[in-house]
Amino acid sequence: MTELFAETISKAHQLVASEQELRAAIDRELATANLDELVVMGGHFMLFEEEGTGKLVPGVLEEQSSTTMRDRIAGRVGIFPGYTWQLSVDLITSYAKIVTDAKLLLLINDWQYVPTGGRPASQLRAEFLEGFTGLPDGYERILREAGLDAGSVLPSRKHPLAFPETWLKYRFQKAADKFVKQGKLEKRVLESGAKDTEVSFLDESGNYRTLISCGVTGCAGEITEMISEVHRAGYRTIVIFAPGECLSPVRTGVEIALSLYGLTGMTVVIADPGGSGEMSTDEIYSKLVTVSTFRS
Repeated sequence: MTELFAETISKAHQLVASEQELRAAIDRELATANLDELVVMGGHFMLFEEEGTGKLVPGVLEEQSSTTMRDRIAGRVGIFPGYTWQLSVDLITSYAKIVTDAKLLLLINDWQYVPTGGRPASQLRAEFLEGFTGLPDGYERILREAGLDAGSVLPSRKHPLAFPETWLKYRFQKAADKFVKQGKLEKRVLESGAKDTEVSFLDESGNYRTLISCGVTGCAGEITEMISEVHRAGYRTIVIFAPGECLSPVRTGVEIALSLYGLTGMTVVIADPGGSGEMSTDEIYSKLVTVSTFRS
């Protein structure tokens, strides 16, 4: 695997301090990419339990009428979901005359804040996904203002409007078993006395990156599977707007996807504008935003 990393995958990282610098950086990275098609992942949100109803709802600040819900979402993710959806729509709109096939990708965290008491989490998730027949109102409005509609959203094989994280987790857990047998991932028993195991990836620096621990798949495994699904759908260029706290595992997931699945000819640009409770663009860019690019 180390040889594959060194010889076929290039990586570059830079910091930007404004939205203008962010767009300029993305444009520079896309200038050398194959732009017959483009996928932009933005608008990523978590599911929260709605007070009073017990239902799961999108954790998008602008969609909430309850002060309690607004405070919960503001403190956790801030303006990130709505802001990155706007960034994504602006980006594909700006490339409309260049790119033949541009799609938005909506990744949904459908596990982190799903209640574990009462009804099974799997049942709550299933009800949400079954009822998720339209995008959040604010997302729909942004699409309409750009002259787009839900047809601009890349469907997954699980849902017509979204890539649910739990689905990606399960897919990667199955794939990991195969990769362990092939010697591409390493499975180790932890010193916990319970014979718990973890599945790790040995990177080019000789460091172990944990993908599955005690049966739980981290963000890296989900992103690995998401990149594989995007490639399977025929797309080779993707821009990802990820929460800042997820930047490291997202970058790991991209590297592993390109390597393990042998996904050649791909360009993946990752940026992390907020996602940890920032409530304004000034606050987001005052912390600086990282732009990372991977090419295979």
